[in-house]
Amino acid sequence: MTDDRFFAAQFPGAAKQLRALRAGDSEFDQICADYHEVYSELTLARTEAAMSQTRYLADLAESLSDLRTSIEKRLPAQPATRVHE
Repeated sequence: MTDDRFFAAQFPGAAKQLRALRAGDSEFDQICADYHEVYSELTLARTEAAMSQTRYLADLAESLSDLRTSIEKRLPAQPATRVHE
């Protein structure tokens, strides 16, 4: 999966903003790269998880959450999706 597809799946509706922010801000680009790396590592670790890895998985999940929050703070507010009744 390419970076663009990965981030489009992770942050629906924000792909263009993410590309622009990453292109213009090397620190933000590194945050995104770290997010992708930690996400991939967490996904792999979950498939190989053993009881001894519980703390490691929790640490990865916390890091992923922190990185996601950093990314979301830089994105412009997205309009809420309305659910049709």
